[in-house]
Amino acid sequence: MNVREFIKKYPENDFDMMTPGGFVYLTAEQAKELLAGGNVKADPCDPAYAIELDASLLLSERVLTAKWKGRLCHMMTDYMQESEEHKEVEGMEDHDREKRLIIKLKAGYETYIEGMMRKPVSEVIEMAPEISAAKLIYEEMSVEGAFTEYAAKLLQMENPFETLRNRWLSEQGGDHHEELDHLLWRMSEQDPTCNSVLNSEGIETSPAVKQEVAMC
Repeated sequence: MNVREFIKKYPENDFDMMTPGGFVYLTAEQAKELLAGGNVKADPCDPAYAIELDASLLLSERVLTAKWKGRLCHMMTDYMQESEEHKEVEGMEDHDREKRLIIKLKAGYETYIEGMMRKPVSEVIEMAPEISAAKLIYEEMSVEGAFTEYAAKLLQMENPFETLRNRWLSEQGGDHHEELDHLLWRMSEQDPTCNSVLNSEGIETSPAVKQEVAMC
């Protein structure tokens, strides 16, 4: 794929290119100007050293690799050889697969939220842990580049959002008594007045906590 086709495919991105002629940085707007046939000045980091680009030459170069960081795409290009015209760009397939997964996760999350809005408030309150898990799964999985290696398998699922949410909930389940016990112990260790405060509020420190405090 040449630079022209690549920029057309990702019009919302900025581009940081390592080309045979040197480093080139293009904003999304500059890239559009380049596609329109205008010779733009690429900023290699310092506007004072911006160079005039030959649009036809740059746009005909082959994209070798691409790696995204947010909306910025880091690319490496080279002069196009006829035999390499249809070679795949390294990193592009992974990026596109991840984008499809994010779209699928968003659809699953939005459907879930719509369902929640139709439920009575009392039922929604009871489902607080599930709602919290849903929000966490959606936000974490929507971070570009965070879980690229799992995208192919997740895309095979009919509803990856629902599957991940349910699995997360099952992994987080269980008795939280021990966790609470440890929390109370840490509070009493960090603040010597904690025990009196807890007792004044009617919270009885467990025997295990009392034993830990006594040992210290």
